[in-house]
Amino acid sequence: MKSISTDSSSSFASYALAGHSGKAKPRSIGSDGSTRQRDVTRAVLLLLTTVAFSCLLVYKSKVTPLQVMLPQWTTDLYSQNKTSLTSIQHTKLSKSELERVLLNAAMEDKTVIITALNHAWAAPNSTFDLFLESFRTGLGTEKLLKHLIAVCLDIKAYNRCLQVHANCYFINSTDSDELSGRNNFMSPGYLKLIWRRMDLLKDVLGFGYNFLFTDADIIWLRDPFPRFFPDVDFQMSCDIYNGKPSDKNNYVNSGFTYVKANNRTLKFYEYWCDSSKRFARKHDQDVFNFIKNEPFIVELGITMRFLDTVYFGGFCQPSTDINVVNTMHSNCCVGLDNKVKNLKAVLEDWKQYLLVNTTVTDTKWNIPPSKLLDMIGQKEVTRILILFLGLTASCLVLYKTAYPLQRLNVNNLSSLVTSPSPPSPYLNSSETSQEPAKRKISFKEILENASTKNNTVIITTLNQAWAEPNSLFDLFLESFRIGQGTQQLLKHVVVVCLDGKALERCSQLHPNCYQIETSETDFSGEKVYNTPDYLKMMWRRIELLTQVLEMGFNFIFTDADIMWLRDPFPRLYPDGDFQMACDRFFGNPFDSDNWVNGGFTYVISNNRSIEFYKFWHQSRLHYPELHDQDVFNRIKHLPYITEIGIQMRFFDTVYFGGFCQTSRDINLVCTMHANCCIGLEKKLHDLNLVLDDWRKYLSLSEPVQNTTWSVPMKCLED
Repeated sequence: MKSISTDSSSSFASYALAGHSGKAKPRSIGSDGSTRQRDVTRAVLLLLTTVAFSCLLVYKSKVTPLQVMLPQWTTDLYSQNKTSLTSIQHTKLSKSELERVLLNAAMEDKTVIITALNHAWAAPNSTFDLFLESFRTGLGTEKLLKHLIAVCLDIKAYNRCLQVHANCYFINSTDSDELSGRNNFMSPGYLKLIWRRMDLLKDVLGFGYNFLFTDADIIWLRDPFPRFFPDVDFQMSCDIYNGKPSDKNNYVNSGFTYVKANNRTLKFYEYWCDSSKRFARKHDQDVFNFIKNEPFIVELGITMRFLDTVYFGGFCQPSTDINVVNTMHSNCCVGLDNKVKNLKAVLEDWKQYLLVNTTVTDTKWNIPPSKLLDMIGQKEVTRILILFLGLTASCLVLYKTAYPLQRLNVNNLSSLVTSPSPPSPYLNSSETSQEPAKRKISFKEILENASTKNNTVIITTLNQAWAEPNSLFDLFLESFRIGQGTQQLLKHVVVVCLDGKALERCSQLHPNCYQIETSETDFSGEKVYNTPDYLKMMWRRIELLTQVLEMGFNFIFTDADIMWLRDPFPRLYPDGDFQMACDRFFGNPFDSDNWVNGGFTYVISNNRSIEFYKFWHQSRLHYPELHDQDVFNRIKHLPYITEIGIQMRFFDTVYFGGFCQTSRDINLVCTMHANCCIGLEKKLHDLNLVLDDWRKYLSLSEPVQNTTWSVPMKCLED
């Protein structure tokens, strides 16, 4: 890598969002080093004392049950009003009114966006006005306003809502005056407001509606729906994100949740609300953390994912990239006036970004750090959190000695994990001295063995030239082993070999190898771009992928000259039948005029995609001298493709880069492709440089601010 450190002479515009002058305002995180050190010491000592005392209580509960040790005041603050609250909601204002509002606002798939308001937040120039303004100035967000329901907790909020928005719903209640004020964090009014909200969301699920709940102190800058994980029941934002979307130990924030309506989520919300009785004076996030690993939740089989703060940021952990951010939340900010002030600053930053009208390389928000970070600094907070997690683990060990934990039923957990390893593909006879009889395993069996729980496989093709030692296949496998979150994906990779030598070499390195019949054509040697044999190889690939779809498997197809640096699945669009990488990406994932590259495609098996692939393969006869990408460009706008109704998306080269257009951010890149490069030796040279750059990046202790790849080098030569 030429340089991974910040380069002030970068060719990209460096726009500092901290001020209109284009320069970042300095952030002071402590004016006195000794004072800061004392603050750290006090914080650590307080944390150690608290956790140690908690551990003793837990361990003591082996002899004295924990419930008996708790003081008598641990009655549920929310449940004291639950009977009257429920009767009010179900009698004074019938659920038919809620159904009417849901019906008016719902998308075609019965999804609604919901926020909650009281008088303080709905007042002119308060958070609700900023919230609505963000939808109007965001990219692709204004159209979502018609799907937004503002749930009002008092009559003043309702009257104000009706003046500025179409879909307003009033929860009529006897304690609405108590809910109308500012209700600072963890005050009795705040807790009532939070649990009132939870009850309503449970009702929404009961009516069969999916919802995206968003606090009104969240600024919407881009349409978030393409960033959600597909086929997940429950998705939640984070105050602090640890890099793993499936890890329940992320510091969650329930102010932004996307939930699918089904029996699992309805039962989960019922259990979550009921659990407030067991955890008095706790808000919904704390109760979530208490119950998330309980046996009942595991048995439900609800799939959960936690959202990356790069896309769903906040004041606790601001998004590091304004080019991709979807929302910014004024979390870690106490006080309505403080929230309003800083949310206005976020909107000003956004408007300045829109004026620049180009990708920026440096993102600095004009918001202060949270009070905790301001007091002791981010690194110290991180160390304290790590210490806290370690002490918590020790507590769990002690707790296990008191109450042995039930074994988790891993069959209910959803992840990219396959079933137990299948029997050996060979049928051996141990009773004879003859050579064991062998049964060739079928292609479908290999796909079944390699597929994920949702029938997805990763497929690449290989010939002898690419399979040789120290050739492309070795680099391809190495990238999986050193990538972030990619090694676990190797078991889902199926290598389709185009000749016997490739199969022999593949079988030495990888379990899922299969050789296809290639008629009279010899595919073993290096196939130079656009030669007759190259074209035959490309169309044989399209034919094979059509068969994969017909067998009911979704697939990611990846050329073997693509380096896998991060797990790409979180970056796939949730609503596209057919998704393809680009040589050049022009900023719009829906635009089929992006310069496409068929070397990396994600396809869902359904009637639309099968029909499309059949038509694509058949179209080669009309364009006998063109390869698959060129034919795709000829047919993509034909009326027949429109009639099929296939949904297409095209990948941003920020995440799926290549030598034609390298990813501009190594902190985000998932794959790098040796496209725009002709010749095996040139590909090998430059892909080795990609892996060298990646290893250097992994050795750094902090994210880099500017990415300058060492490639393309040889691939630039004539």
